[in-house]
This record gives sequence, structure tokens and C-alpha cells, in this order.
Amino acid sequence: MLKIQVHEALTNVLLQKHQELTAIQSDASEGKSNDAKSSAGDKHEVGVAMVQLEQEKLGKQVQIIEEQLSLLSRIDLSKNHLKISVGSLVDCEGQWYYFSIGHGVLHVDNQTVFCLNPQAPLGKEMLGKAKGDAVLFQGRKMVIHSIF
Repeated sequence: MLKIQVHEALTNVLLQKHQELTAIQSDASEGKSNDAKSSAGDKHEVGVAMVQLEQEKLGKQVQIIEEQLSLLSRIDLSKNHLKISVGSLVDCEGQWYYFSIGHGVLHVDNQTVFCLNPQAPLGKEMLGKAKGDAVLFQGRKMVIHSIF
């Protein structure tokens, strides 16, 4: 499995999520402007306030995705890693980990890859380890088979 494929798949997932959220945000904005033209009263004001809260929530989600995309763009895919660091693709006991952002599970070429934030508990345990090193996590010993 190539690190580039994993990186591109993760980037594409985030870009798609970004598009979906901005489309929803745009629709909510249109709905808010249409509501502003409708009836007056307490019910109307509550509706407008709820739409505003939803827009703020969507805005925060969009901002988080943009930050994640920015972090991904700074990863040097050509770098060969002898020790686990940001940008490493790691095979540990047959399980693949991509040290980038905390996204969770990603499926690439029928292979499951965990996109792991290096500051997550398992990430902290594995950072700086080399091929052949063992990691003890949640009572389970895992040997690092390869690092890309």
C-alpha cells in the first residue's frame, strides 16, 4: 500500500465533506433570508435564531476541516521514515496506521487504515519507535513491522 494513495484518499474524503458542509451552509443561509421576509413574532425570531445557531455550528465544522486539510498539505510524502513521525504509514501487527490527523477508519484498496493523530494515546505511544520495536497499548503488545 502506498502512502500517497492513503494520503490522497484522506484528502478526498475531507474535500467531499467540506463541499457537503458548505452546500448545507449555503442552503441554511438562503433559508434564513427567506425566513426574514416571512411573518413577524416570537415564533419567527426563534426560527431565525435556530438557523443562526446551525450556521455557526456548520461554520465551525468547515473551519476544522480546513485546518485538517492544511495539516495534510504540509506532510512531505517523499520523506522516508526510519522512526514513526507525522506522515508515517505504519504496519503494526498487520494493522495499518497513517500518522496525520485523527480521522478514524479509512478504506484504501480493500485495506483498512486508521488515520491517527500523533497526539492520540496510541500515537504518543508509537511516536519515535522504529521497525522491530514493540509497543504495549491497552495490555496488548504490538510489533512494528514496517514504516513508510
